[in-house]
Order: sequence, then C-alpha cells, then structure tokens
Amino acid sequence: MAGVPRARIIGMQVYNPDGYLVGTVQDVEIPLGGGEISLQVLTRVNTVERIPWNNVGSVGDIIMLKEKVEVKAPEPVSAAQPAQATAPPQPLSTPIQPTAIPPQQQAGGFLSKLPFGKKKATCPTCGRELTWIDQYQRWYCYNEGRYV
Repeated sequence: MAGVPRARIIGMQVYNPDGYLVGTVQDVEIPLGGGEISLQVLTRVNTVERIPWNNVGSVGDIIMLKEKVEVKAPEPVSAAQPAQATAPPQPLSTPIQPTAIPPQQQAGGFLSKLPFGKKKATCPTCGRELTWIDQYQRWYCYNEGRYV
C-alpha cells in the first residue's frame, strides 16, 4: 500500500469489512521508540478505539478494515456503586490555563475556524455547530459523522 498523508486520513470514516460504521479518525498515533502506528478513532458510541495500521485494508473515500472491530458502548455507572466523597471546591489563586488546544483552533491544521466570508453554520438535521474542513472545502457535522 502506498503512503497516505495524515491530513487525508483525519476525519475519514472507518468501516468494518461487513460494511458497518466503526467511527471517525481523530488522529494517527506514532509510538516513540518503535512499535506499531495506529489510528485513533472516535466510535459511533463516543468511545475511543485504537486500530492498528496493519488492520487497515484500504483507504479511498472511506477506510475499510481487514478485520472486524467490536464497538463497545461505555458501561453505565450503576446506582449500586458507592458515590465517591469529594472535597468541596477550593478557590483558585490563579486562573485555569487551557492544557490543550482543540484541533479546530490549531494554527496550520487542516481545519480552519471559518472560511473567508462565511458565518458559523449549524447542521440542518441535528442543529449542532458544523466545522469547516479546508481540505475538502465543505462543512462537516461531527455529531452525525458526515459532510453536509
């Protein structure tokens, strides 16, 4: 398989060999000191799965896997589990600083805040805010995992 640029992979939908949606690629993980490259996929149930690159069968308009990946829903917290005691919040002496910048706001990324001359847009079916993808010159709904 020929090389595929990271910018092309991020945002692509990932499907099992049987045609069922696994999720959307959020990032590519490159291990330090050797190891296997993997895709970080936000699944359709809002969990994160790491899929080894050797499980990628083909990359086109979508990513098709060689072997099926089970998407497991997160386990709900039951009422039988004891609540953990928490200390009351303490006033902060300094304001909280953000620890990470979302990909949409990173300079030089493949996402831009807004295209020139465009205003914020909302998804016509779910009503959530859309993200402008410069690479494809299209609006994308992360809630529904599709371009609008």
